[in-house]
Amino acid sequence: MLHKRQFNLSSMQWFVLLWIVGFVGLAIIAGLFKIMLYFAY
Repeated sequence: MLHKRQFNLSSMQWFVLLWIVGFVGLAIIAGLFKIMLYFAY
């Protein structure tokens, strides 16, 4: 029972972690794109 509960917690942590990584990744890509546009002009 304790092991199953721990698995559910880690599964939820994985979901949150992937969401945060995806959001941060998009923010970094957007930032790099803006920097490239600044250098392009």
